[in-house]
Amino acid sequence: MNTLDFKTQIKNIRKEALGIGFSISTMDEYLRIWNKFIYWKSTNSFVYNEKDYIDFLLDYYKFDVNSYTNKSKSLYHQLMRSKRILDDFDTYKIFMQKRSLPSSLYSDYPSNWNVVLDNYLDYLKNVRQNSNNSIIIKKRYLINLLSYFYKNGLNELDNFSKTFVVDFINKTIDKGNISKRRNFYVLRDFLNYLFIEDIILEDLSCYIPKIKKSRKRKLPTYLKTENIEQLLESIPKERKIDIRNYTIILIAARLGLRISDILNIKLKDIDWKNYKLNVIQPKTNNLNILPLSKEVGWAIINYIKNSRPKCNNEYLFVKMKYPFEKMEQFNNFNKYFEKCNLEENIKKGIHNLRHSFATNMLDNDIPIHIISSVLGHSDINTTSSTYIKIDTKNLKKVCLEVDE
Repeated sequence: MNTLDFKTQIKNIRKEALGIGFSISTMDEYLRIWNKFIYWKSTNSFVYNEKDYIDFLLDYYKFDVNSYTNKSKSLYHQLMRSKRILDDFDTYKIFMQKRSLPSSLYSDYPSNWNVVLDNYLDYLKNVRQNSNNSIIIKKRYLINLLSYFYKNGLNELDNFSKTFVVDFINKTIDKGNISKRRNFYVLRDFLNYLFIEDIILEDLSCYIPKIKKSRKRKLPTYLKTENIEQLLESIPKERKIDIRNYTIILIAARLGLRISDILNIKLKDIDWKNYKLNVIQPKTNNLNILPLSKEVGWAIINYIKNSRPKCNNEYLFVKMKYPFEKMEQFNNFNKYFEKCNLEENIKKGIHNLRHSFATNMLDNDIPIHIISSVLGHSDINTTSSTYIKIDTKNLKKVCLEVDE
């Protein structure tokens, strides 16, 4: 039974969590919730009590832990995790470690390794013709992998051996297939590059198992037109950050762009004279020219005039705080989505607007080749394999009668 003062308890939890690889941002979010609990308790010195915390969550956040399911709002997931950590941090810690791959706390390895890493990234760009977005993702994985191997005894890249690879695989054997597949793929390719460049004498990539991706495609959930309008109308438009977020969501809803496409838009890509938007898709490196409606155009103008920081950044969407860098991710969609109280089985995430855009076009009898062109798919089969399956209106026309 815990007898520590609550402030001491959360201080110890945070320190230990950071020590085993929890991110600072994650722990700061929990700390923010726990500090609200202290405020709610109206005292600075007390011992944690589960019943009090349950009452606090219900009173302060209107969250009933007894009604919690895996389909609950994302905020409720976070609140439940904050409770589980307090209830039994040791158990929660083991649970988290079983889920995640072995990793290093810091991106820490010899600086000369960056020369090899940069050369590999150039190879991906110029020889393999990988997209910028793909290169960024692979770099992120490799920094973590190299940090892990350095932490576990690899002093020089040319000392990479089968022993290091097998040890890593053994430590990840019970992990989830999605995380393993991505890490194994990146590591396998990098090891093959080291062999090609004669940095290592043996092609160690052959020791990395290939994990097949399931070919079973789920039917994409989507928002009907009236649901999208409800979502857009529900977004407040007074604060600068809401104006920016509304503009991003509107572009996703009206043009069906991926979030990576939207955040990659530069100011020069907006052709005001011809009412067009020129989008270089990071996923494919293809140029997609889309019509710029008055609604989207005025939303962009409103964002530039009343929300976007005055800066020299060439990208349209930038962070609100100095030095006003390009936005690399957008995590604000679900907070607006959840306020609409739509059907629980509808998948969250802004990418759902892309599915909705395509599916609603299909419902309006827009030919599949036009939908494919608007979405920027290089292969029409990509479009048809995903969306034809949910074209229930036309599927009903060709269905067969079942004999009794």
